[in-house]
Parts: sequence; C-alpha cells; structure tokens
Amino acid sequence: MSLIAILAALGVRTYAPLVYPHKPGMGRWLTEWVLDFAARTPGALPTATLYPEPDVADYLGAALTAGARAVKVHVQVGAFDPRDPLLTPAWGLLAEAGVPAIVHCGHGPIPGRHTGLDVFAEVLEAHPRLTAVLAHAGMPDFGAAIARVE
Repeated sequence: MSLIAILAALGVRTYAPLVYPHKPGMGRWLTEWVLDFAARTPGALPTATLYPEPDVADYLGAALTAGARAVKVHVQVGAFDPRDPLLTPAWGLLAEAGVPAIVHCGHGPIPGRHTGLDVFAEVLEAHPRLTAVLAHAGMPDFGAAIARVE
C-alpha cells in the first residue's frame, strides 16, 4: 500500500509533501518535482524548498507564482547557514508572499554547524514579516522557541 493510500485510509484529505536538498543543485529540481507531484496528486498541497545557491530566488519565485503554499528549509540536513547572503532575496520573497517557511533549525537530534535558534533569530530579525514554523518546536531549545514566538 502506498503512503498516499495509507493517508487516504486514515481520512487525511490534505497534506503538504515536504522536500529538502542536502547539496547545491538540488533545490530547483526538488521544487519542480514537488510542484508537479502536487499538481497530479489529489490532496497534496504545492510546496517548495530552498538552498543557498545563485538561482534560489528564481526557482522559489516561480514556485510562489505556481501556488506553493509552504516551503521546507532544513538547515541541519542541508548543512548551510540560513544567514547566507544568497538566501536574502528568498527570505524576502517568502515574507512578502506570506508563505510560511517550515524551518528545521534547532540542534536536535544532533547539533549542526549552523543550527540553533540564535542563528535563525538573525534571519527573523532581518525579515520581521517572515512567517516561520519552527520544526519540532526548535528541539531541544523549547524555551527559546517559545520565547521567540512570544
């Protein structure tokens, strides 16, 4: 039984397929793939991803124009700095569009070189209109995550 069939059997009618790159060159094709998947799969919301690379604003902008409703950003797996200047236009696009970024930026389960709510706080300070969903409530920094929400 496919995962889509399992979701349907459980009564799930809508879901957001989330993809994320772990190296340069993956962001565009993953975003194009997930948009195509959502277009041909009932119940799948159109989503996107990003990675610090020169064309990130181009493919993210195209995804937003195509109707992407959320963007997955996995700082830990991607091993990138969310403050990378290549991402500045992408964060701006998301803030302007009001499309949430689901960001895995906490230290759990294993700290990364650029993980931590203190690091991502700088992105939020630079883009105060950015809507961010802190994946896993910023695990293990739950207190800092709640303080950031407040």
